[in-house]
Amino acid sequence: MRKRKALERWGVIPLLAIAVAAGGGSMQLSSGEARAQGMEAQGTSAAVAKTTAVSTAMMSASGGISQSHYSVSGGHVVWLNTGSNGERQIYARNEATGEEKALTSRNSPKDVPLIKGTTVVWADKGTQDLSSEYWDIYSYDLLTGVEKKLNNNKGKYANPSVDGRAAVWSEQRQYEQMVYHDLITGAETSLGEGRYPVLSNGFVIYKNARDGGLSTLELSSGVRRSLIDLGGDSYVDWFVTNGEYVLWKQKNGSKESKFAMAALNNTTVVPQDLTTMSAKAEEYAFMSIGDTQAVFLENEGGRAVLKGVGLSTGRVYSIGEADTGKKYIGLSGDRLVYRSADGTLGSVNLAGGAPSEGGSGSSSSSSSGLPSSGTAGNPSGSQGQTFSKFTTGVDGGSFSTTDGRVRLDVAAGTFASSTELSVGELDASQFTLKDKSGRALEAAGAAWRIQASADFGKASQLTLAFGEGDYWLKHREKLGIYQYDETLGYWSYVGGVTNSGHADERYVRASITSSGIYAVLLRNVSFGDVAAEHWSSRSVEVLAARGIVDGISADTFAPRATLTRAQFSKMLAGAVGIPPVFPEQPTFQDVQAEKWSYGWVEAAAAAGLVKGEQGRFRPDDALTREEMMAMLVRAIEARQKGGMLLQAKQGTQLSQFADHAEVSGWAKPHVEKALTMQLVKGSGNQLHPQQISTRAEAAAVIYRLMEQLQLL
Repeated sequence: MRKRKALERWGVIPLLAIAVAAGGGSMQLSSGEARAQGMEAQGTSAAVAKTTAVSTAMMSASGGISQSHYSVSGGHVVWLNTGSNGERQIYARNEATGEEKALTSRNSPKDVPLIKGTTVVWADKGTQDLSSEYWDIYSYDLLTGVEKKLNNNKGKYANPSVDGRAAVWSEQRQYEQMVYHDLITGAETSLGEGRYPVLSNGFVIYKNARDGGLSTLELSSGVRRSLIDLGGDSYVDWFVTNGEYVLWKQKNGSKESKFAMAALNNTTVVPQDLTTMSAKAEEYAFMSIGDTQAVFLENEGGRAVLKGVGLSTGRVYSIGEADTGKKYIGLSGDRLVYRSADGTLGSVNLAGGAPSEGGSGSSSSSSSGLPSSGTAGNPSGSQGQTFSKFTTGVDGGSFSTTDGRVRLDVAAGTFASSTELSVGELDASQFTLKDKSGRALEAAGAAWRIQASADFGKASQLTLAFGEGDYWLKHREKLGIYQYDETLGYWSYVGGVTNSGHADERYVRASITSSGIYAVLLRNVSFGDVAAEHWSSRSVEVLAARGIVDGISADTFAPRATLTRAQFSKMLAGAVGIPPVFPEQPTFQDVQAEKWSYGWVEAAAAAGLVKGEQGRFRPDDALTREEMMAMLVRAIEARQKGGMLLQAKQGTQLSQFADHAEVSGWAKPHVEKALTMQLVKGSGNQLHPQQISTRAEAAAVIYRLMEQLQLL
């Protein structure tokens, strides 16, 4: 309540507001405020939904005014008016002539309008049933007087933004999706995940769907770039943009906040802090961006001070203490438009960074680029195949196709100089779907040719989407990213992390080290001697699908067979993604280069997962349960040294087992940790540390290890 009063005092009401200037500028209010007519709370489409809520009417309208929501652009002001009869209608006024007219007449719930140039867009219940979750997106052309319903399909749509010949909006799901709509052809394209999208100057700027950060999508190239990565309790509360610069307010869980900005066209420039992160007794959400200047309201020593910032220089200057007699609307060009206490409009000219009263100001609009990531202008690839090109440098970066089905995260230092990357969609059915051993594979989506103009110097993370349907979700942990050998004609498993904590996520991630053809495939393996109800069946099938365990024949796994130290070394190295290595000199006297296990044992030893004694490894000895636990714990400790922290669990204590004294002294710390991490379980009150491990037991503990290391 205190925050609301503070905002009202300075003429800004936190009702999901944003005011946009002619050049794509916008003024926004804090997120989390109630959306009109009960729609989901939101901090509306930041940079493009641009309207500001003002406590009293700025202009007269039929039916009387109880509350108004404004957007300004190109010499026109539009607002959402609630009449005395409760009806909500959209109005527009020409600033130069004073002409005013109602753009809508139907009695339906509506959200705040946005204007860019002469096009107005808003969310409207339209003909949708009031009890449904569906909302439509409408537009109105001030030049022709034509109103249109834009969306082609039903959806929970919100936050429309418009620029040039296109509009974007969001569809409210668990992870919101962005929709691109061509105003000329009516064609629609999914732009992938994102919240509160703003279309301006060929870019879509949006809040990330899965964290608190902010990203951009360049429509002409399909390149996505993270403006700011935020995790934990830090997040972008709101933002505004003019298509060249972005201004945002950042908050954290300690109720601290700061303002920051970044340039969109310079990928090497880091975000610039405009104020320091600190807690304030009162928060003000007002911000707006124009052609060359931006403004925001800051709490300084308990005073609401209006600050300006030169976009090209980043220089922050004081406009002065906020005037309680003015209701701020937003920047139009570089004019800060406000309503005076007597209801008249006024403005402050901030061009050049020197405030001056009056002046008509000039408004400009910027043209929007069109998506270019598919044949015949089809970013989604529904009629043609997706093709995108990106350029990266020494610093690396994150790149994805416009529809979000492919993402490549390139680490710094992967390439020594500017390098072109291309992503091309291929029909997976044109390839033989077999692995090296001839097992059948199933395609869970398209194949993709990832091509770099230089060799990879480091591993990059590739993320691919897999298909719709319950079948793929049921087998999700068995899915993996495979690479196609164009010479030999088979697919090789690369890796596959599929679990992110979200049950409906449909992505697989793996590290790649070269250009090539990649796809999400399923190797659905089962064995006749491991029934579906067997306690190890899930573990065995998942590990077999990933190539970590093999059967002793095509249909036989032999779950009760004993396991050797060499066999478990191979399983463990494969589980944590360590490839075999072949040094010239063997580490162990009894594991020579001609042995099948040589590369795997050497890899596990180099990673610190296994140890020998007096220069010998004993590769063919049966593996005891305490040896197995020690190797598992070393794998976790190696991962923790790499910076990964695992959540502690409350497992069984060693002392609770009747045979705890049978644990060897050297193995005791490892066994205790394995029990704490719930990697192993006993049988009743027996741990059986000296008992020989079986293949089924090994599969179960490897599966639990991969769960702990978040590798499934």
